Formats: sequence, structure tokens, C-alpha cells
Amino acid sequence: MYTELTLVARGNIVPSRFVQLDSSTECGCVQAGANADIIGVAQSGTNLPQVTGFVNAQYAATNGQQVMVAGLGSICLVEAGDRITPGQYLKSDANGRAVPIDTTATTIQNYGAIALQGASGAGEKIRVQVIIGKVRPALP
Repeated sequence: MYTELTLVARGNIVPSRFVQLDSSTECGCVQAGANADIIGVAQSGTNLPQVTGFVNAQYAATNGQQVMVAGLGSICLVEAGDRITPGQYLKSDANGRAVPIDTTATTIQNYGAIALQGASGAGEKIRVQVIIGKVRPALP
């Protein structure tokens, strides 16, 4: 069983990026920041059709629009922000892209997915399963 949420964007959200709840409003979300508490992954499609020369479709949603979010248990595509190996736990970078958690960190790592595929670098979209949790890999 997986969860799919319909939330309201409280800012621009790029497709296939991690999102976090916006605590200032009900049912609102924003594109996740670095090591944020993730709620899921934004839809892979854009809010507008791409029409060359007329419309540059770049967002899943803009402020006030609804956005579909792949939640807990969902298998979806997420944009990589760095090299990723299958099986790694992934957190958000400053732009909502997926990066591996820091396994040597003493600070809590907020993960939002586990990689089902690898990526050789930033910009690739890979298949993940949304799982949400926290870990402190290296205790002081």
C-alpha cells in the first residue's frame, strides 16, 4: 500500500523533488531544503504543457496550485543531486534533490527515500521508494 497526497504548493516546486510540509498553512508544502523533514516527492510532470517557443514548462506547481506528492511507501522518480548507489538512504539537498545521507555525521540525518537505482551524478532521475525517518549514523 502506498500513499499519494494532494497538497497546495506554497512556492515553486520542480518536478521529482523532495517536498516538506509548510507549517504556516494547512495542507501546504514547499520544495525541501537541505536535510529537511521530508513528506514525499513531488509529481514528475509539469503544471503546464511544454510548447516550444511559447511555454517553458518547468514546475510541478507554483504558489497556490495543487501538487501531487508520492508519500510513504510509494515508488516514484526523484532527481539526483549527486552520485547515488542502489540501497542508499537519501535526503534532500538545498534544492530538494536526492543525495545520500552522511554516514559519518554526528548530526541527525532526515531521509525520505531509499534508492532502487543508481545515478552517476546530479540531474539524473532515478526510481526510489519513499520511506521517511531519521538516523544519527555516528554518535559523538
